[in-house]
Amino acid sequence: MALFIVLALIAVQCARLGIAGFLVQSAQDEVGAWTPASPKPDVAQIRRATKYYTDSLGYIQGNPWALEGLGAIDLARMRVSTIPREALAVTRSARARFRQALLQRPTSPFLWANLALAKLYLDEIDDELQTALRHADELGPWEPTVQQTVLFVGLAAWQDLDPDLRQNLARAIERGATRNTRKMFDIISSYTRFDLICAIEQYKRIAGRNCATAALDHGAGEAMRRE
Repeated sequence: MALFIVLALIAVQCARLGIAGFLVQSAQDEVGAWTPASPKPDVAQIRRATKYYTDSLGYIQGNPWALEGLGAIDLARMRVSTIPREALAVTRSARARFRQALLQRPTSPFLWANLALAKLYLDEIDDELQTALRHADELGPWEPTVQQTVLFVGLAAWQDLDPDLRQNLARAIERGATRNTRKMFDIISSYTRFDLICAIEQYKRIAGRNCATAALDHGAGEAMRRE
């Protein structure tokens, strides 16, 4: 009898895991790939995906994949919100969800990257943000979405990054030139940091004019300093 009860409990738990996983996958199919450079999702998308993730937590409390998804939705809600207080609240919620999920999945580069992004939106340029960037870069060096998020956050916080992390970011830009050139270039362009890419051949092919202008500006600046 005891064995039967144990087996029954295992079967129930497996069923709950299966349903929770299905709901998370349904939510992921709904939202697709939401990145800082992607179009803003509409309200209907956000509501459907939120329900999938919330229902998943009803089957497996603390499901880290559901928490991660809800955190991403919080950031999406922040992007479409026109109410500052609401935008602040959902961004703080995202940060809390990513932190909670990382307790169970500390090797996820996507979670670390999203934590860094949430902290950037909260203007929390601190040691935790730098640690999140470092872990994201180390754990997901070839993941395009991670590369883009690390670059987006890293350039925004560049002045406050320590020298080692700046070097890590420069290496991430080099890696991104292999398979992620255009999207990395678009982010770099938004910050006008062509100085970081003009020595990299793959970027020079699409940034020739920008690099030429940057070189002229640099030369003019050097001439003025000599005078």
